[in-house]
Amino acid sequence: MFSRTYFAYDMLETAALEDDRQEQRKYQSNMRKILKNNFENISDTKFIKLYRLTKEVFKKLCDLLRQHTNLKSSQRVSLESKVLCALLFYAHGDYQRVVGEANHFSQEAMSVYIQEVTAALNHPAIVNSFIKFPTTRQERDFVKQGFYRKYQIPGVIGCIDGSHFRIFKPNHEVEHLFYCRKNYHSLNVQMICDSNCKIMSVNAKFGGATHDAFIWENSDVNNYIQSLHRSNESSWLLGDSAYPQRPWMMTPYADSSNPIAEIYNKKHSATRVVIENTFGRLKNRWRCVCKDRVLHYKPAKCAQIIIACCILHNIATDFNIPDPEDSEGDIALTDTSVNDPVHEHEINNDLLMGRAVRDQLARRISGINVQ
Repeated sequence: MFSRTYFAYDMLETAALEDDRQEQRKYQSNMRKILKNNFENISDTKFIKLYRLTKEVFKKLCDLLRQHTNLKSSQRVSLESKVLCALLFYAHGDYQRVVGEANHFSQEAMSVYIQEVTAALNHPAIVNSFIKFPTTRQERDFVKQGFYRKYQIPGVIGCIDGSHFRIFKPNHEVEHLFYCRKNYHSLNVQMICDSNCKIMSVNAKFGGATHDAFIWENSDVNNYIQSLHRSNESSWLLGDSAYPQRPWMMTPYADSSNPIAEIYNKKHSATRVVIENTFGRLKNRWRCVCKDRVLHYKPAKCAQIIIACCILHNIATDFNIPDPEDSEGDIALTDTSVNDPVHEHEINNDLLMGRAVRDQLARRISGINVQ
C-alpha cells in the first residue's frame, strides 16, 4: 500500500516538474520571439529612438558584456533582453516608459535587470576599454592635434568641468555632502573630454556640496598630469575660473583689459565649450541623468548609473550614432556646477609658473612671438 502511494506521489511530482519545464520552454520561446521582433519588426530609426544605439552596435555591446563581465542569460530572460530593458531606462529615465515598451516584465524585474546591466557596464574591463585618458605620448599628441585643428590652441589634452546630477535625498548622516548650491541633492561629477566630446575621464565620487577645485586636487588625473609637467612635457587642460591656474591647467584671465588677454580668453571660452557640449549630449541621449530627472538610488548606485551612461555615450560617439532629435518636451538637459572663482591669496611657485606659462600661451595665440 505504501509503495503504491509513494509511486503515485512520485508520478505526480514528475508530472509537475515536466509541466514546469514546458512552461519555461514556452516562456523562453516567447522571449525569443519578443527579442526577434525588436530586431525584425522595428525599423532601424525606431530602434535608435528607443534604445539610442543601432542594432549592430547593440549586438556588439551584448557580445562584450557576455565575454568580459558576469552578466548572463537566466533560464527565463536572455542577456539581450536585460540589456534592452536597461537601455530603455537609461534613454528615457522612467520605469513607466520601460514597462510600457516591455510589457512582459514587471517593474520589480526591470529594476533587477537595470542593476545587473549597470554593474556589468561598470566592470573594470568595460570601463577601461571605453573611458581612457591618454597615457602615451602618441595618444596625447593625437588629442592635442584634434584641439589645435578645431580651435587653434596648442598643447591642450582635454577640457575639464563639473556637472550636477540630481539624486534622491540621501541618509541624514551624509545629506549635507550632497546638497548643492542650487538647492537640491546631487553628485558633482567631474569629466574631461577631447575635441570630439568623447569622455576621457569621469569622477563621480563626490557630492554636490563639493567644490570643483577640491575634486580636481583629489583626482588621479591631477597627479598624472603633474608628472608630465615634471617630465617637461607641454600639456595642459582647459578649465574655468573654479580651477587654480597651474602650468598644467589653463584658466581664463580675471582681468582681460589688454588685447592679448582678451584674445586668449575668447579662444579659451570657444574651446572650453566642448565640455559643456559633452555634458549636454550625454544628458540628451541618456535622459535618466538629465537635469529634470532624479535618480532614486543611493549615491554609490547613482554614480554607477552615471558611469554606465558615460560608457554608452562614448560607444555612440565611436560609432557616429546621431544625437536624438526629439526633445521630449521642455526638459532642461544639463546643469553645470557653479563655484566661486579660485582666489589664491598665497603666492606659490606652481601659481607663478602657471601664470608664466599662460602668458606665453596667450602671446602665441595672439600671434606675438615669445622672446
